[in-house]
Amino acid sequence: FVLILYDAERKEVLKAALTYLVMMHLGFFALLIGFVVLQAAEGSADFGALASYFAAHRPLPLLLVFLAGFGMKAGLFPMHVWLPEAHPAAPSHVSALMSGVMIKTGVYGVLRTAMYLPAGETLATAGVILLGAGIVTGLWGVLLAAMQNDIKRLLAYSSIENVGIIFIAIGVALLGRSAGNDTVALCGMAGALLHTLNHSFFKSLLFFGAGNLYAEAHTTALDRFGGVASQMAGTAAICALPPLNGFVSEFIIYTGMFRSIAEGQQVLLAAAGVTALALIGGLALFAFTKLYGIVFLGAPRTHEVAEMHEADNYRIAAMALPAAGILFIGLLPWTVLPLLTKVAATLLPGLGAGRQPAAELPLWAGLTQITLVAAVLIAATALLLVAKRRALRRRTVASGPTWGCGFTAVNTRMQYTGESFVEGLESIVHPFTE
Repeated sequence: FVLILYDAERKEVLKAALTYLVMMHLGFFALLIGFVVLQAAEGSADFGALASYFAAHRPLPLLLVFLAGFGMKAGLFPMHVWLPEAHPAAPSHVSALMSGVMIKTGVYGVLRTAMYLPAGETLATAGVILLGAGIVTGLWGVLLAAMQNDIKRLLAYSSIENVGIIFIAIGVALLGRSAGNDTVALCGMAGALLHTLNHSFFKSLLFFGAGNLYAEAHTTALDRFGGVASQMAGTAAICALPPLNGFVSEFIIYTGMFRSIAEGQQVLLAAAGVTALALIGGLALFAFTKLYGIVFLGAPRTHEVAEMHEADNYRIAAMALPAAGILFIGLLPWTVLPLLTKVAATLLPGLGAGRQPAAELPLWAGLTQITLVAAVLIAATALLLVAKRRALRRRTVASGPTWGCGFTAVNTRMQYTGESFVEGLESIVHPFTE
């Protein structure tokens, strides 16, 4: 609350901070109810007491109470309203901390609660609830992210989208465990854990980049930028595409859902998850194409942007830390699998396959090939660059303005704005977002 309130002279900042404070206390109140009920019934408020409570009482009411409390902190729909207000108000490095670390505490709470659910119909119902919540949260977050014309609000809604992806994976894990399918359960839980880690890396990097843009241009409005790539090449936005880390975690989640479909278990639910995750991924690519294209490409729209410089070495070094995590997991995903497998097994009691070494699980075989494909792509790109340099070494290379078909009065207004870029999508989703 105090960190969000840093720039308290602005009324919108004060409103955002108070909204955050109220929402977090509502979430705390829900958690207080849950732990008081647990303490009264079992004589202990430890997470471990949930196993005996769920065995002796109806699990779903208490699960929903904890889901409301932890979901408030995680930004789960419809308890997400504080998140797109607090992120633009807070300093960018604070936003990175909130998105990369703080909202993950809500995910952790849900995982610790769900791991003690008894097998059977209750576990399947809980899986459906979390899968449905993840689908709605992910779609809602990515649709509104694409509509935003402020960099930090776009990134805030993107965080909601990624929380939705994590909850889709948790739902898949619970459904797989309820059906006795260890492979599906392990894919879902490992995918949820890895995407939680991945999101902390790439969203922290994106918020650091947004902070560097703000430090130089004193604005985060998309339509004030343009052509920044020539001045600030180090702050390029990152999408979850191969061979980066976001692709790996989603690949694992897809693997679990397709395995469920292939084995004829919970086909409709798995198909719904696949469809939703594919749509979320496509819209995320659209949203970040808008962000990168309008901010980094084209021509500068203001003289402040035209006079921008690259961020200083300290801020670039801060961005290098999450960037290293992104590249390490993206290029060498098989190195983190043994740890993920062990953690996933602890969150899925009774999981037979989860106790096997990761190398023995056939579902990880595709991940080792990701490294090989990435290596081939990198090598091919390097060879093409070398070939290009050699071909141009003995030629005179000149640059000039792009041919405008005879039209010479080109100005900065003749390029996409944030609103024009999403006009087609906005006409489709307007009835749902109003």
